[in-house]
Amino acid sequence: MSRSLRAVAGGAAGRPWLGWLHGAVVALGLLAAPALAQEEQNDPLEPFNRGVFQFNRVVDGLLLEPAARIYRMVTPQFFRTGVTNFLANLSTPVVLANDLLQGEFQRAELTLGRFMMNTILGLGGVIDVGDKLGMPERHYEDFGQTLAVHGVASGPYLMLPLLGPSNGRDAVGRVVDLGFDPLTVMGVAGVGIVSEPTELGLARTGAQAVSLREANIEQVEELERSSIDLYAAVRTFYYQYRENQIRNGVPADIDDIYDENLYEDPEASLDDPDEAPLEDPQGVYEDPETPDAD
Repeated sequence: MSRSLRAVAGGAAGRPWLGWLHGAVVALGLLAAPALAQEEQNDPLEPFNRGVFQFNRVVDGLLLEPAARIYRMVTPQFFRTGVTNFLANLSTPVVLANDLLQGEFQRAELTLGRFMMNTILGLGGVIDVGDKLGMPERHYEDFGQTLAVHGVASGPYLMLPLLGPSNGRDAVGRVVDLGFDPLTVMGVAGVGIVSEPTELGLARTGAQAVSLREANIEQVEELERSSIDLYAAVRTFYYQYRENQIRNGVPADIDDIYDENLYEDPEASLDDPDEAPLEDPQGVYEDPETPDAD
């Protein structure tokens, strides 16, 4: 997944949009993410979720995809990159709050430093100054990840209208993250600078949706062509994507990937009295050095 794409996808975590696309992009763009054990994909509401998924796809086809194609047609690449950087910079307060709540103080320091440099020197975040100065790649956190770090189970899989793939834990996280968003705080306080905070929030949400959709027009088309069951593919890769985020990109333990201990002593089963040794009636495995009894 390209740097600009990760910026949009990560920066929009927890924010409302036509979000079936998020799972589709994850399915194509996540590199080296380990597969999770299938039983972890808890989807008791699958019939309802599939209906919502189809609704989201219809809305995407009618509104978001046409808007994304027009956006690509009328804007140059450098402009779109600037929009991506600006939107990612706006998500920094949410990322910083969750860095601190997870006890990731070094990452919080990087988050704050990058935000200050990009905001002051990068025209409000349009230019990613931190990247040009060799800072580590931008990372993203949300309250759903914070709950996971502190041991909260994911709960059932959910496909939310217009919001896309989620689960019980991440749905709660979306609500909490609103409290870390300066636009939400400004709206509650009734503070408007250029425009009403609610209007700014809606404009930002629309820009995030169009920006991500434009960056992945071809990838989504390819996923639709190659998937036998698009809903199942989005669900699987959403779990992989979230697990990768929770681990901060650290590979999963081998036991977590296959849901079993691959390094268990193979001789341990011989201690079971009910396990009879394999028979060799035809002497196929007879030691050639052993002389015949005759």
